[in-house]
Amino acid sequence: MNSVQNSVDDDQENNQSMRRNAQQRKLSYRSLLSKVEGIQESEDVGLQSVKDIGDVIREANSLDTECNIDDRVDQADETLLDCMILSSASSLLKRCIEAVDVFTSTYEQSEFSNKIIGHIQDEDSEEMKDTDLLKLLEDSRVIIPKIPDYYYVYGSYDLNNLPQPKPKKERVKATKEKLQKKEPEKITTVEKEEEGIEEIVKVLYDVLLVKYNENDREPIKYYDYIMDTDDFANTVQNMFYFAFLIRDGRAHIDLDSRGEPIIKPIGKRDLKAFRDDGGVNTQIISSINMDQWQKFQKQGYLQQHRKEQSTP
Repeated sequence: MNSVQNSVDDDQENNQSMRRNAQQRKLSYRSLLSKVEGIQESEDVGLQSVKDIGDVIREANSLDTECNIDDRVDQADETLLDCMILSSASSLLKRCIEAVDVFTSTYEQSEFSNKIIGHIQDEDSEEMKDTDLLKLLEDSRVIIPKIPDYYYVYGSYDLNNLPQPKPKKERVKATKEKLQKKEPEKITTVEKEEEGIEEIVKVLYDVLLVKYNENDREPIKYYDYIMDTDDFANTVQNMFYFAFLIRDGRAHIDLDSRGEPIIKPIGKRDLKAFRDDGGVNTQIISSINMDQWQKFQKQGYLQQHRKEQSTP
């Protein structure tokens, strides 16, 4: 184990010693950039240029592995040189690929046949003989593959009993029925919705006034008023409609000595005096979540009122 660890440490030390500093890397980048520019100026788009570009890209990748992200931040010009090399190399490779496409489209039959004749013709003979073509048999067996035998899945066809094409059925256009115009559905107007809200708010005010009088004209607890232990949605709905009482100045909400909200109704005379003094009512909507709602076990006053109304 110690020998393996020592070997790993030696490799790490060798890699650290082989790493070039920033100045050496910049010189290497500039040398690679000059090499790419030289290939571009030569206008050679053959295979040798592709190999040279590959060497340049491999060297650029090697330089990139010698520095970390902190070195890139401190030496931004290295990143610029690396990008210039990759951009120039990719442009040159694109030219080489386009050149290959051009060369493959210019095929000379005479050049191809002359090379075949030179390959099979005897060196001692000035003209090709017919028997020289037999020298191509060995190569042709490898180059031209044998077509495998295959069979029809359904057997051979009977030419006297060919399947007849099915006659096409003419499509009959369906006559479109004339749609009768329907009268637009009656939509509840905003005025009617307002009337419905006013009726609900009036019920809330009446219940508040009754419970306030039953409590010796002392404020009652807000949650004892709006809570519905049977339905969380009804509780939220009660809180929403009670906000209209606050907005219209017909109810007042405050906090008692323990910080719990308490409410009481406001008479018309007190409301008029409040507004004459420049007071402005603000709509307040409180919030409650499911966990808070589940802690209440006592039925609220509005809930009790609904049950009394529904009981025959």
